Amino acid sequence: MSEAPPNPKAEDSTQELMESMPKPRAESVGESESSASWVEFKRSRPGRGGGAPAEPDPIATEGEAPANADDEDKSIETPELARKKHHTLTYAVTHLGDPHERKVLARYVRRKRGLIASAAVVLIGAISVAVAIGLALARSAPSWWIDIDSADPRNIELAELVQNGALSHLFEDRQSLVGGSVEWPVKMTDEAANAWMNIKLPEWFAKISEGLEWPDSVQQLQMVFDNGTVRIGARVRTEIGTRIYSCAIVPELHEDGSLWMKAHTVSMGRLTLPASWVLGGADASAAKYIPEQLRGTAEAEALFEKLTGQMPLFDVAEVSLGDGRRVRLLGLRVRDGTVIAHCVTKNPE
Repeated sequence: MSEAPPNPKAEDSTQELMESMPKPRAESVGESESSASWVEFKRSRPGRGGGAPAEPDPIATEGEAPANADDEDKSIETPELARKKHHTLTYAVTHLGDPHERKVLARYVRRKRGLIASAAVVLIGAISVAVAIGLALARSAPSWWIDIDSADPRNIELAELVQNGALSHLFEDRQSLVGGSVEWPVKMTDEAANAWMNIKLPEWFAKISEGLEWPDSVQQLQMVFDNGTVRIGARVRTEIGTRIYSCAIVPELHEDGSLWMKAHTVSMGRLTLPASWVLGGADASAAKYIPEQLRGTAEAEALFEKLTGQMPLFDVAEVSLGDGRRVRLLGLRVRDGTVIAHCVTKNPE
């Protein structure tokens, strides 16, 4: 086994390492400038090839521009890319005159055939549900409707009291002077009004209409006094069954004495619609909505004009008592279940 060489001393090894290192290269002036050229640089306009700018031609005469002077002054122009026409369903639908757009629409319909079919099924289902709900609401009675038993002795007595009380208030001798006037109020509940309308109104109608009978299709009438609104309804027998038609009326008494009864809403059962939607079309064919016994009368034909507010219910809310006295309506207030009328009786001069 060979012996390992003796370890050199630290001083000897350090001296040998220093002597074995290469000597530094002498830097000349040219080399220092060339080495600085890749450390220090100045931003310049690149040429067409993307390299360094070309050196000016030393042979060019004074006043002669370099060969690439025009190229340096011109900015680099990038060609504009043609935009691809974006086809949408809305664009195709609004440009059906274009054969290409019709083809685009046809392709879209073929691709979305399943989606369109599903949407159509959902739409038809929603319409069917809405129609079913509307029919159910139209067949049901309004929440405020209460049937009146015309054979009930209590209702008969109440109707008699209403009729006799109204006549007593109208013809009462108020002990006023000649040419004088007396103001007086009168109050009525909707329960009393309903009893009178269903028991006494047909008789009164036959008297004032010169023998014209009450229409058989009108089975019952209802009236409800709400805050500022009067709800009037009628149960009518039709070809498709019995229906309850009603409207919400806001009474207005103008300064000239005219009484207006414009309907704000019209209902069939519980199905309520704005009056303008229903009465606007009903006015054109009013004969279908007026009972056969009432067709042809002036008041019946003008019914829809009064409900739509085209003409007043009464030009002057006044009634003559036949002895020279006149009773005129001065004010009307509708409260919950009650109507209060403020009247004046004028004696002849």
